[in-house]
Amino acid sequence: MAGKNACEQYDELKFKLKHQIPVNPKRFKDVAKITISEMEKELALGFGKKSYVDYISALNRYFIPFFGNTYLDNIDYTKLKEFEEWKVDKTRRKLKHSTLNNHKSALRRVFNVALERGWIQPYQIPHLVNKGKQGERRPAFTIEEYSKLYRFMRGWYKKARTQKSIMIRELLRDYVLIIVNTGMRPGTEANNLKWGNIEEIEQGEVKCLRIWVSGKTGKRELIARHNVRRYLERIKARFEEVSDDDYVFRMADGKRPYDINGTFEILLKDSGLLKDRHGDVRTLYSLRHTYATFQVLNGIDLHVLARQMGTSIGMLEKHYSHLIPTMKAKLLAGKV
Repeated sequence: MAGKNACEQYDELKFKLKHQIPVNPKRFKDVAKITISEMEKELALGFGKKSYVDYISALNRYFIPFFGNTYLDNIDYTKLKEFEEWKVDKTRRKLKHSTLNNHKSALRRVFNVALERGWIQPYQIPHLVNKGKQGERRPAFTIEEYSKLYRFMRGWYKKARTQKSIMIRELLRDYVLIIVNTGMRPGTEANNLKWGNIEEIEQGEVKCLRIWVSGKTGKRELIARHNVRRYLERIKARFEEVSDDDYVFRMADGKRPYDINGTFEILLKDSGLLKDRHGDVRTLYSLRHTYATFQVLNGIDLHVLARQMGTSIGMLEKHYSHLIPTMKAKLLAGKV
């Protein structure tokens, strides 16, 4: 009996070698952990893509819990369909194209790691399809709504019940105003901004603030609107001194804000501005979209705006082309 089993194993090994099928199949979770470790090392060394953070999150939140002990060579189209159905049940919503693109890239990276090590063959990598929800128009603030928010924030932070809440609301006020007047991305770009990333430059007789940010699309420079100088000075005045290596967005006690997203949601609820007229809920990203909206309406060239915001002209056209008729209202309303 033992001899028969040995023969069967030998025949199976010969078959696998002949057809270039990996001899030692790997479980998904083991390869995923190696993939995550590699991305974390690259991020720590400073040359990893910013999107690696999203890939790592997707692997830990969705892929490892579902595929776990499944062997990589057993993941086929049918298994991926089961995964998509499971993911819909888990999230209770259909994810957007951009999110699913990150998921596809994360999964593809796992398969590539396995491929490089000879654990699978190219034909064993399943075809990945993105059937996500199309990106929606992004909720921004109208000029009237922004003016309301601007005025509301003046006294709102003083009404907090604890000193810590007062400090985070006080900082949030300047955080909001700076993002609306620079177009930088809330989150990575804003939260990692340091005083050493801000400098004054001159163009003729005009002095401007140039800010270097690092985020989703790597490092870039942007020019702040003039009133940003006042908001930065207000933040700086909360400290005896600041160094180039200090983060800009710190509370008066020197600590970085722990829940600026949640505090912003409270601000919007208290001011009656949580949803736009279409019923879409606003987030911190609405501040960046407000900046883009105001700049498009002011007639700023899309090429210039794309460089300023670290995005593509195509993306601006996709999300803000509906503003062009308003921008050209005077011309369009003229007599024939």
